Amino acid sequence: MKTLVLGIGNTLLGDDGIGVHVAKELAEKVSDGNVTVMDTAIDGLNLLDIIRNYERLIVIDAILDDKAETGTIFRLTLDQIPASSSSGASSHNLNLATTLNIGNNIFPGEIPREVVVFAVASHNVDYVTEEMTANVKKALPQVVELITKELGL
Repeated sequence: MKTLVLGIGNTLLGDDGIGVHVAKELAEKVSDGNVTVMDTAIDGLNLLDIIRNYERLIVIDAILDDKAETGTIFRLTLDQIPASSSSGASSHNLNLATTLNIGNNIFPGEIPREVVVFAVASHNVDYVTEEMTANVKKALPQVVELITKELGL
């Protein structure tokens, strides 16, 4: 199955960089020709050009969650991602569910059918620092392992 593993985030904003860091580690481990691993700092509708023509999409991102302990890892399927574009579960302008919904309308049959999100909880994703908090750093190898298993590697 043609799969895109996409780490989303900005390494200059501390915990928001978790997706980028995980993608960089995974890129060194994945040698399956059907799996592409990349990272990006773009979000919302800008993602559509990146995710088109893949059958499966695995996203890694930080989420703002004041209720969960920082570093908590969530595995979400598309039906578990809140559908509103102003969701507090995403640190980005348009959340993934909204982006995929719009993408399916604009590019029918070209948007991944299977979507899994590995989200790492943080209480702050907009503080300028290259350092992730200790709990998010600790979650990084766990997320890499979970995605490796998700890919069947």
